[in-house]
Amino acid sequence: MSAAGIVPWYRERSLRWLLGWTALTTIIFWLPTVRGAFDGPSYRWGLFGFSGSGMAGAWWLPVLGSLAALAARSLAWRGGLRPARLLIAAWHLMLFAGVVYAAATNPDDFRLQGDTMGISISLALVGPALFGAGAALAVYVGVRVLRGDIAARREAWTPSNTRWLVALLALLPVQFFLLRYGSAGSTADQIGVLLTIAQWLLLDRALRPRAGGPATA
Repeated sequence: MSAAGIVPWYRERSLRWLLGWTALTTIIFWLPTVRGAFDGPSYRWGLFGFSGSGMAGAWWLPVLGSLAALAARSLAWRGGLRPARLLIAAWHLMLFAGVVYAAATNPDDFRLQGDTMGISISLALVGPALFGAGAALAVYVGVRVLRGDIAARREAWTPSNTRWLVALLALLPVQFFLLRYGSAGSTADQIGVLLTIAQWLLLDRALRPRAGGPATA
């Protein structure tokens, strides 16, 4: 808490949960973006009815999704919550609608599938509830921001933010080596995928303000 006993806006629990969930759900864009570039044509992906191999096909879709998610997360953590809440709420409402439709029309094939990691989990039952909760949280936070209950301010970028960002960028050559030269399903390939996921999730550590840092005008 601050000296006045008020929790800084970026420590608001509902906001942190929402941004964490947003990071987790947008991995579906970051993985094909990185793997399409690093794996090359051997990597095939499919997303929302679009597909591609490597950087061919509709690779623009995950790239665009990654950029939009990066913009929303950056705005939210760096004081631009009002525009960010619209992007984040729109994403989670759209995701919830898509999940409900998929669960209702094709429940047998509605699964969390990851061939590299050997993952295949049915989402027909848990999906609507889980993503519905995420959509409700996005609306809740958005309303609180609109009312001024969560009032963000621009926070100064600190050396700690820089160190985190540099560390995450430094992973890119390692990811390239593991994904490009590791055979499909190999330990190297799996480590490359795990690093890519961790990189996207840990981006919040680079973006979020630090307690005690000065605010900017």
